[in-house]
Amino acid sequence: MSIANFHIFPLLYAAPISYYAQWINSTGPLDKFENFQKQSFRNRCRVYGANGVISLSIPVKTTSKKINITEVEISNIEPWQRTHWRTFVSAYKSSPFFEFYAHLWEPLFQQPYTLLWDFNWEVHKVILACLQLEIEESFTQKFEDISMQDMRAIYSSKKAHPNAHLFPTYQQVFSYTEPFEADLSILDALFNLGPETENYLQKLNF
Repeated sequence: MSIANFHIFPLLYAAPISYYAQWINSTGPLDKFENFQKQSFRNRCRVYGANGVISLSIPVKTTSKKINITEVEISNIEPWQRTHWRTFVSAYKSSPFFEFYAHLWEPLFQQPYTLLWDFNWEVHKVILACLQLEIEESFTQKFEDISMQDMRAIYSSKKAHPNAHLFPTYQQVFSYTEPFEADLSILDALFNLGPETENYLQKLNF
């Protein structure tokens, strides 16, 4: 295994395009031993609606103590799944490939999940299926305290990707009224580019 291509990845919710660009060119496990990071893409994603970028958040049961990512519980008091799915439909129903993939996505928002990890893992598997990539269940066996090739702190929901200006543009649903938005959730690329998404990801060699 090449050290240059070895990375440790966090398991995110419908992760940014840059995450999957790195994923398809890398090897390495998903981290089951990190602590949950609040206000991160572990329970958030960004999509493009009629009025601009929409940030969606999965509500979780918070605690003042550090908690392992696999133990974070989802708060299902509010109908967040219905809200998220309706947002996806509103944002992407007129995109070229929404109907092509919708049957894979809708079931994820029709059954309750207790743990954030379990839901994110199901989402991740559907994304890899849409990308027609082989799913490899590779996970860390302990906490890895490393600095090189560590993806866990890279994807921030608070700031744009440092190379966002270098992302090739593609036709987004609301491009006729709004500027191109780079590095949204991978859903934006899948629903707009369909099978060409993998080719797009291969261009992002930052």
